[in-house]
Amino acid sequence: MPVLPTSGAVMTALLSATGITLRHGQNTVLENVSLALTAGEIVTIVGQNGSGKSSLLRVLVGALTPQAGVVTRKAGMRVGYVPQKLHIDPTMPMTVRRFLDLPKRVDTDAAMQALLTAGVPETGNRQMTQLSGGQFQRVLLARALLGKPDVLMLDEATQGLDQPGSARFYRQIEDVRRDLGCAILMVSHELHVVMSASDR
Repeated sequence: MPVLPTSGAVMTALLSATGITLRHGQNTVLENVSLALTAGEIVTIVGQNGSGKSSLLRVLVGALTPQAGVVTRKAGMRVGYVPQKLHIDPTMPMTVRRFLDLPKRVDTDAAMQALLTAGVPETGNRQMTQLSGGQFQRVLLARALLGKPDVLMLDEATQGLDQPGSARFYRQIEDVRRDLGCAILMVSHELHVVMSASDR
């Protein structure tokens, strides 16, 4: 995994990592990785499957502890996370609105605003299992937005979407950045799709 340029932004960063090294057993997944993320920018980590992109996100959110290096988060920083995929039992009835109440109930106005910001305001009463792939990912995005994140992280959030669907999703992400002013950190292997949506 290459070291990402920090552009001298470490001092004002919402989130920074310096010299991150992560191993799983004898396998070195990340070695000496550094980056900094400032408010309002979209940064994409691009690499092949298995190159450590998702592991880096897990280190940044605190789910994995690296063997070396330091992660620094601005005090009080809120993170929204859109996973690579999420399985929902197709036999379990659950509307989008009910899904947004997990793990804790949210105000209806806030839920509807999050769906609007994510581009799927019409899905509130639909079953999660009836959503298209693109709608499902946007509902996951809406859920991540409910906490009004300072940093929004997306882990291969367009996996399973066709290229036009991916392009539409990334345009929605640009709208989210414009409307909320949050920093966005994405991981992807779709260089041709994400380049136009990224600042770095």
